Amino acid sequence: MRWAKEHGAVALFARPCEESRIVTDETFYPVYEEAQNLDMSMAVHIANGNQSNVEFLHTAAGNSKALPFSLFRLPTVTTCMLLMMSEIKNTFPTLRWGFIECSAQWVPWIYNEVARRIELTGKKASKNLFENANIYITCQTDDDLPWVLKYAGENCLLIGTDYGHGDPSSDVDATVDIRNYEGISDHVKDNILYHNPKKLFALNLEGKAVRSPVE
Repeated sequence: MRWAKEHGAVALFARPCEESRIVTDETFYPVYEEAQNLDMSMAVHIANGNQSNVEFLHTAAGNSKALPFSLFRLPTVTTCMLLMMSEIKNTFPTLRWGFIECSAQWVPWIYNEVARRIELTGKKASKNLFENANIYITCQTDDDLPWVLKYAGENCLLIGTDYGHGDPSSDVDATVDIRNYEGISDHVKDNILYHNPKKLFALNLEGKAVRSPVE
């Protein structure tokens, strides 16, 4: 991790689960402590590291086009909820988390699930549950962003174009499409395209020729 940081890395890749452990398992705490010390973020990309679960879903879904959703996206969304319900945000208060290539359409659902469970304990759920947990989510240009933003807030979404390979999440024109997205302000677009990824990855862009994404 230190070598990677010295050579320009800004985040650590993580799968939602590794065999019998998910990212909230205390086994990974030394990694999180060092990531926090190095000011690196944790990037949780859609995946599934549990072989038994992979085999089960392959058997159940066969070659169904829905297989990637259940195989990769559901574990990622579940992990986000478990992370929000865990003590990790208190144990590592400055550690940032990015949930990558999972769209953001699920954000209202998870917000309500977490808020309901918090309120069952007699506490009032914050309107900024994702921001309070240092969680960022990559959205897609076909997400209903005005609806998602009501639950995510304007400081937690960013865009990923998924350059390099073609799949359902690939959109090399994503930055242009977000600039042209109707129903959200230029200020929010600026956050999605520039300020939020800058915060997630602790990017130092001072003195560099960076054009504002909404110019």
